[in-house]
Amino acid sequence: MNAGKSGRKNILLLGISILFSLVVLEIGLRSFTPFPIHGEMANRVAHPVLGYTLDPSDKEIDADGFRNPAADGRYDIVVIGDSHAQGFNVRSGESFPHQLADMLEVAVYNFGVGGYNIYQYPYLAELAREKSPSLVLLALLPSNDLLRNIPDSEYLAGIPGLELEVVPVKIVKDRLEQSDISLGDRLKSNFAVVSAGSYLNNKRTSNNASYYDVGGQAVQKKRVASHQQYTDLSDPAIATSFRNSLAVINYINDTLNQGGIKFGVVIIPSKELVLQEWAQAINIPLPDGFHVANEAALIDAWRKYFASSEINFIDATPFVLEAFQADTASARIFYPRGDGHPFASGYQSYARAAATLAREIDEKSSR
Repeated sequence: MNAGKSGRKNILLLGISILFSLVVLEIGLRSFTPFPIHGEMANRVAHPVLGYTLDPSDKEIDADGFRNPAADGRYDIVVIGDSHAQGFNVRSGESFPHQLADMLEVAVYNFGVGGYNIYQYPYLAELAREKSPSLVLLALLPSNDLLRNIPDSEYLAGIPGLELEVVPVKIVKDRLEQSDISLGDRLKSNFAVVSAGSYLNNKRTSNNASYYDVGGQAVQKKRVASHQQYTDLSDPAIATSFRNSLAVINYINDTLNQGGIKFGVVIIPSKELVLQEWAQAINIPLPDGFHVANEAALIDAWRKYFASSEINFIDATPFVLEAFQADTASARIFYPRGDGHPFASGYQSYARAAATLAREIDEKSSR
């Protein structure tokens, strides 16, 4: 009898000890890592138009579902974009809209959410107008803003004031309608211990054969392949989506300008393009099969169009490359393994590019 009680007591004490250790580990991870994690399906709630926004129960997310301290107030600049605007891998204060606010000493609102693309930007531009800013910046990511998350024809037809072509793909992706978040994603979103465990497991099981080595930097082969696919202007789906992107950006530019709001585009390069530029600059041979020529061509096509249409823009590639070179020379990690989102210095380089564009637009308007 006593042995049974002693055994149950020991199990109870072991359980309490494990629970206490997990709580301490959870607190530690939340303190020293950029938690809550922001990933593909993390911290999302359904939205009737956008498909989803971020979960307002997260302390970093405002009541409207975006990564800001508060939804109300007056904002000088509004940023719209995807995960690179939202700020994967970093705390809210290290996201590029927040760093831009510090650089220019103005109030900046962040409408960036991971997975958003050109088909959600018109609606975000309408929301941006309600903030009455002097400037709206669109963070454009060439590597997946055209083909990823293609909505159906009903959604396309519902964008007011825009006539967009239906993208000729056999399978229309349904991420815009995704509201059923898996248990695993919910756990990773809410518990730093689970998030860290998932990351370490992915790192442990990753196969080096599935990565390119570019001067000691690991790049997933599947990312290079998908980016080549997503930026191939010879593909009818990409070509159609590219034309749609021009219509979307023209619409946003005209709509905002009519309301007295200035507009600009910040072109964000992929990790793969930055590594290619870096390797070529210092004569590091690229591995066989590694090339992102399609992305470079797509950026060039956008640059030419923006210049001919007098749409304000800046290519952030030189800013990112400079920051990457500095971090690499100092043995600091710029990009995590298996992830295309940078750490804080990368987002700072985005902010530097955006600040440069904002100043150029301000100077142009004051002439």
